[in-house]
Amino acid sequence: MKGVVHEIRNQLAVAIANVEAFHDGVLAPTPARLAAVLQALADATALLADIPVGRSAVPAVMPSNLRPINVCEVITNAVLAFEGLTAERNIRLCVAQCSLRHHACETFLGDPIRVSEIVNNVVSNAIRYTPDGGRIDVDCRRSGGALAITVTDDGPGVRGDEIARIFETGFRGAAAANTTGSGVGLALTARFVEQHGGSIEVTNVPGRGARFIVRMPGKALDPARGAGNDGTPSLR
Repeated sequence: MKGVVHEIRNQLAVAIANVEAFHDGVLAPTPARLAAVLQALADATALLADIPVGRSAVPAVMPSNLRPINVCEVITNAVLAFEGLTAERNIRLCVAQCSLRHHACETFLGDPIRVSEIVNNVVSNAIRYTPDGGRIDVDCRRSGGALAITVTDDGPGVRGDEIARIFETGFRGAAAANTTGSGVGLALTARFVEQHGGSIEVTNVPGRGARFIVRMPGKALDPARGAGNDGTPSLR
């Protein structure tokens, strides 16, 4: 349950930061920004269903709802929702995406809430370690037949001896000494990425900070084959 509460708290924090930015005149409440806030609140509401009732045990694998989604829209909304938080600290959030729409991204096989949480956790981690006035680069494109999401920050990076443990539940590296956090977010992210048949890694960028790279296959639906006998979509 701790993981679900962590995710709900993240979504609410994002929504609150944006509403405060609208109220203070830091950001204009454009339709796109309002849609991103509404999506964050909708995701938080949906996550409530993951909280066990009574004495139910937390499932070994968190539930997912894989279906065809426009992953570009999901990621765009997830990143856009962070404008309130970055504006507070004058952090530049720079986003680069494929210039051409790809069919495999418009019919990506994924759980929209989990994909949003993956982006939420990696970007919020970057914000946590990037100093005021710094920069975070988010790049999303297809590479090697998979969706590749790259997030690079201006933080202190990850010590070489900590890279192997960065996705362990409860682990907090030396750089986390002066930051808040539970060590749950990145562990959950790795779990969600694995549910999508993907991988996540972290490296250090000379002159910058840490770079997280998420890769997920999310293949296009094959209209000729339709759904399988169990009701799940067939893949190319």
